[in-house]
Amino acid sequence: MWYNRKVVMSEERDMPSIFICYSHQDKGWRDRLLKFLEPLNDEEKIVWSDLDIQPGDIWDEKIKDSLSQVTIAMVLVSQDLLNSRYVKNEELPRILKRREEEGVVIIPIFLRHSTVKSVSFKYTNEEGIEQRFYLHQFQSPSNNSPSNPLCDLKKSEYEKVFVSVEDKLRSLIEESKKKQSEPSKKAVQPLTTSGLVDTQLPPVRRWQGRREELQELQTALGNDHLRLIEITAAGGYGKTALARKFTDQLTADWPVLWVNFNQPYPLAQFGRWLLEELKQNYDEKWNDGQLIDAISKGLTAKPCLLVLNNLETVLTAPVNLVYQQFLQKWLNTESSSKLLVTSREQLKFPVNLQDYYYSWPLKGLKEADAMRYVTEDHGLTGSDEELAQFVDKMGGHPLLMELVCSLMKDKFGKGVSVTESQNLGLNMFDVEGYHRDTETCVREVITASLARLSKEFRESLTRLSVLRESFDDRLAQGLIPAITEEDLRYLARLSLLQEFPPEYNVKRRQFQFLPLISMVVQDQANPEILRSAHQLALDYYLAHLPVPPWESLEDLKEYLEAFYHAGALGEWQLAYDILNEERGGEGKNKSVDSFLDLQGFYRKRADLYEEIIAGSQREQVCYRNSLNRLGICFLNLGQYEKAIAYHQQSLEISEEIGYRQGVAISLGNLGNCYNCLGQYEKAIAYHRQCLYISKEIEDWQGVASSLGNLGNCYKSLGQYEKAIFYHQKCHDISEAMDDRKGVAISLGNLGNCYYDLGQYEKAIDLYQQYHDISEEISFRQGVAISFGNLSNCYSSLGQYEKAIAYHQQSLNISEAMGDQQGVASSLHTIGSILLKLQNYSEAESKIQASLVISQDIDYKYLIAYSLRVLAEIAHKTNRPELALSHCQEALELCQELGIPLVKNCEELLGQIQATLENN
Repeated sequence: MWYNRKVVMSEERDMPSIFICYSHQDKGWRDRLLKFLEPLNDEEKIVWSDLDIQPGDIWDEKIKDSLSQVTIAMVLVSQDLLNSRYVKNEELPRILKRREEEGVVIIPIFLRHSTVKSVSFKYTNEEGIEQRFYLHQFQSPSNNSPSNPLCDLKKSEYEKVFVSVEDKLRSLIEESKKKQSEPSKKAVQPLTTSGLVDTQLPPVRRWQGRREELQELQTALGNDHLRLIEITAAGGYGKTALARKFTDQLTADWPVLWVNFNQPYPLAQFGRWLLEELKQNYDEKWNDGQLIDAISKGLTAKPCLLVLNNLETVLTAPVNLVYQQFLQKWLNTESSSKLLVTSREQLKFPVNLQDYYYSWPLKGLKEADAMRYVTEDHGLTGSDEELAQFVDKMGGHPLLMELVCSLMKDKFGKGVSVTESQNLGLNMFDVEGYHRDTETCVREVITASLARLSKEFRESLTRLSVLRESFDDRLAQGLIPAITEEDLRYLARLSLLQEFPPEYNVKRRQFQFLPLISMVVQDQANPEILRSAHQLALDYYLAHLPVPPWESLEDLKEYLEAFYHAGALGEWQLAYDILNEERGGEGKNKSVDSFLDLQGFYRKRADLYEEIIAGSQREQVCYRNSLNRLGICFLNLGQYEKAIAYHQQSLEISEEIGYRQGVAISLGNLGNCYNCLGQYEKAIAYHRQCLYISKEIEDWQGVASSLGNLGNCYKSLGQYEKAIFYHQKCHDISEAMDDRKGVAISLGNLGNCYYDLGQYEKAIDLYQQYHDISEEISFRQGVAISFGNLSNCYSSLGQYEKAIAYHQQSLNISEAMGDQQGVASSLHTIGSILLKLQNYSEAESKIQASLVISQDIDYKYLIAYSLRVLAEIAHKTNRPELALSHCQEALELCQELGIPLVKNCEELLGQIQATLENN
């Protein structure tokens, strides 16, 4: 149904009710339409166009007089109409103003293709505020839209459109006449406010998530102290759907009355409907105050939940004050009824009433819910990473996801990968679909909110849109000196910012953009204004960098934001320096990069250096250095092939420019990658080259690192004497340079050698030293590894409970850092200990989880060991075929890697084969 409101009949029988607005170039279409509407004029003149102007009439006065009486305006949309100055300056402003003040209905009929989505019409309301509308925002007949105009239809098809228009208008007019003629015990309301409001429940086609929001609303509903609950957000965030879903799950104890404010109903019109629903008396002689009292008493007499949907429609209209009076009166009324409001604009009440009012600012869907919405509801596919990027790009905005997913299904078919969105070749904000049963796009939905701002506020919002994180009025004033906290709170009430109340004893409020609002604002912004705002934000953050010590990522917020704004300005060397410049501390507090490295924030660190690589030039120092750091990040994340690619690029650039230290560093890093992949001979060759160059240029830290790396390779090959020799030399050089991290790592590596040799007490002493130094310098990965190593020792000593406790601590730290290799190692070790305790089921579960991660990051060394343990578990639990499969796979991998586990696998394989023969 494209129109479901009452037609308001004129009291004066010689005045029209339906007006046709068109361009003279489209008089052919006007005449076609009039043929179908002519039957409406059989009894009285209802339909009016300029054909009714008689000789001698002053046409301008006649049109304006008709416009003052019109109750329905049919607008025939074409480019000629959009270009008509008379339509733009006289006809439509008058119609639009009466629509706001009196509820005049506007029905567009799209004749030809046009720029209707780019052309706005405006007028100034009684408060002196300029209002702006687009014709395509109004609901048109079925099978007619800007993209499906009448000119594209066959004659039989566009005549069906005209028939549907006439049929609908006739039924509405007849219903209005019947209503007027019916006798009633109640006083008849003045004609300008008669007719029904829209009470149709909006459909909820698809639904995911919002569990927390529904629970929050349920809690608020059960709070006897609260009388009004409000859901606020910009357009398309799903306020109406959330309210509908919430009311659907209510029990019979909560009868629901629902009204959609799709037009600015006068309070008398709304009040009359509500009192009729509540079975209460209504008197047309009541003034606004008396009517408000009657409504409040009616809600008290008959408890219910009254839903006021899209209330912003009356908050921006001249009826604003009287609705505010009604809501304020309601908050002062003790009643078991409650009001649930959805609005783009947050309500504002005196301080003494705020305890009775609860507002919930709605955000986009959470990532997991948004991913399910895309896959389960729309049938799109993709990896978790691809899906996360897809929904993040749209800010979890339900309407935008709905439109884009529907377009992709139409274009590519069900089951299409989300990566295909990159091939659509369009701005996702311009994808068209339906919102509130009107064809539109997200850009227009958000722009409708922005259009309510003055020029000064729009520019302020544009400047603030460059801020990614939450901000207070001081930061805002760094970009806009004249802005105040009250200005920011005003923008928050319009759902263009989100406001966070201050914590206890904290005076300043925080504000933040919803991602989609920020994206749309910037998409429409002047680039020079944005660049200026980025520069001012960068200057502010650089002037407010917190000095060490730092304890969390939150302590680095100013540095990371300064990095972001430097990147937005293309100042990538400055961005690199912000991360690497020494800040006067030691260890993790030496620089931002040191903190991220030692605290194990490898993914965050990688993201930052990937930005530098993407934005800078190959010849820049920041580009070359970032390649190395990226390689180390991905090595720590267990993504060895990716790490190798970055280190290889760094090696090539260093060789081109003759940078010997850079060559050595890249060789050593490549050696570490191949060591992790089990290619030990290749790794040793790289480390020997690194050692040679480091000695040649007297880079003693490089020498120490090379020796330690060689020790690791020989340990993996079971050549412990060689390994201990190299690790001891690495330890001595690191100690001489006072490199505490290097000392810690070398102690841990020596412990690994003595552990493999069965000298557990000596290993424990070395691991404890490793742990203590790592804690001292806040080297989280070192703490995690040392816990794991200590666990291994106690397990070998038969102290299994102590061993599990140590490795659980290691697992917790690795998970917090996102260290997949560490997580896999901890799970493997815990599983191996559980195997010794004959807890086969739980042991198998832990080892399987470890294997999945190891396979994902291609950690072949641990894959081999996990397969060997799984084979043993299957053998001990009488599953010989599975045991045989696991053991053969483990043996092949051990032979490929050349690690000492080969003999162990061969022994187990013999036992399994014997069992199979016996069976």
